[in-house]
Amino acid sequence: MNIARLHRRLALLGIVAALALAACARGAATPPAVPGATPAATPGIGSARPLVTSTRGIVASAHPLAAEAGIAMLRAGGNAVDAAVAAAFAVGVAEPNASGLGGEGMMVIRLAATGETIAIDYRSTAPAAARFADRAPDTGYAAAAVPGTVAGLTLALQRYGTRPLAEVMAPAIRIADEGFLASATLAGVVTENFAGLVEDPGLAAIFCPEGLPLEAGARVRNPELAASLRAIAQGGADVFYRGALAERIASASAAGDGFISTADLASYQAIQREPIRGRYRGHDIVSGPPPVAGLAVIEALQVLDHFDFGRLAPLSPERVHLTSEALRLAFADYGAYVADPAFVEVPVAGLTSAAYAKTRAAGVRVDARAPAMKAGTPAEPRQSGSTTSLAVIDGAGNAVALTQTISDFFGAKVMVPGTGIVLNNEMKNFSARGVNAMAPGKRMRTTIAPTIVVRNGQTVAALGTPGAARIISAMTLIVSNLVDYRMDVQQAIDAPRFHLRDADEPLAIEDRYPAATLEALKALGYALDVHGGFDLFFGGAQGITRDPVTGRLTGGADPRRDGAVVGY
Repeated sequence: MNIARLHRRLALLGIVAALALAACARGAATPPAVPGATPAATPGIGSARPLVTSTRGIVASAHPLAAEAGIAMLRAGGNAVDAAVAAAFAVGVAEPNASGLGGEGMMVIRLAATGETIAIDYRSTAPAAARFADRAPDTGYAAAAVPGTVAGLTLALQRYGTRPLAEVMAPAIRIADEGFLASATLAGVVTENFAGLVEDPGLAAIFCPEGLPLEAGARVRNPELAASLRAIAQGGADVFYRGALAERIASASAAGDGFISTADLASYQAIQREPIRGRYRGHDIVSGPPPVAGLAVIEALQVLDHFDFGRLAPLSPERVHLTSEALRLAFADYGAYVADPAFVEVPVAGLTSAAYAKTRAAGVRVDARAPAMKAGTPAEPRQSGSTTSLAVIDGAGNAVALTQTISDFFGAKVMVPGTGIVLNNEMKNFSARGVNAMAPGKRMRTTIAPTIVVRNGQTVAALGTPGAARIISAMTLIVSNLVDYRMDVQQAIDAPRFHLRDADEPLAIEDRYPAATLEALKALGYALDVHGGFDLFFGGAQGITRDPVTGRLTGGADPRRDGAVVGY
């Protein structure tokens, strides 16, 4: 592969970028470790927020109150898992549109003392009785799958945390009891979803006071959710899956023509899995295993490992083109192979192998878009930009990356009466056919990809983002920003983003890319869907980097959302 061919093509069109193009780099020099920005290497990239640094611990979350809940655990002597679980319960209260007790997720943990990596899968499952003539509905109790959040967070705390459950859940209970001030982002989401929220009495009472959408600055309280959290804190996960809360969820589901039963709840289990691993320019990439999309992020990065980005500007058309082609390959394989491994044999070893990445990279056209990629892609589910993510690294170097969701904003748009719990609408994330087709007890696949980056046996980053299909592209770009351009973590998150899944859709791209880049991409055959700067469409990433020599931690939170970083 000779990237100079792309250079010549752009030159002929009269819109070549200022930087010279790189040649293919099988065996290119390995960049330095992630931490430590080199501003001269990142022209045009600034930071929208100041960096937060610490050596004792940092929590980066989608809401300040959740980040503070996590830091409280570290201050009390807890570890990164204690902090992550506290923040995860708290963000489900303070960012109720994106996650909560009625949802699910995936967590990746790395223990500093042993180097052990663990994934906790708390994806939701299809109820045994669920049946649909075509696709699941977007709203209502029939849209809801069996929630996994409570099982996953309590399992992680039991096995790898150090603090009692009641202590870890105390901040979430307090936020639900005392309330919090609605941000402009939350108020905007409520307004956009008002028609659905106002139909449910529980949601309407909290988010549509006096029949109008919640306004920014209004206090949001959910005392019934506080009672549910308090019951779980005192009685553990059994309260949710086999006790009074289970009875209420099943009863409401039956009354609302849903499918979740007490038997479904009682049989649910979070699963400890092996994360998946890959390599990118001397870094080990550890990410969420099937049924989530860490595999796609790793495949895209390993394809890009065969191209030298050292002479490509981060906002150049060449970088956008090559990354888009790698993403299209990864999405094709994700659609063809990724599903619940209890129901489908997913060829993880083959898809993440260096040999496979080399073969896939050899098919990338550097001078034009490939019309189609070679993996068959089943019909994809409808996807939303909801979900939330958080990252924690403590002073000892233990790290957690966690992404959880209720799928669409406010999930199925139903709140279980008397509980304050908003149920997910994950059933729509099954595909109509193929490996991701629905089956009783099956976990639907999703594009979430919490990721930890390791170099020379040391954790150097913990990362994650929401954003539906844009998660895969955002995570690929953020890792590349850190490794290829030595951006600090806030710069890597702030940098303009783009997204492309297949040949039939336009390239979604932020308008912060230079006009010359946009024109060059059009000349290469891209149809562009230009979004405003810092558009929520591209997710809301959180990340922390760690200097393996000094232990210095640096946190970043996405200005596209209400993210916050707290250290101590």
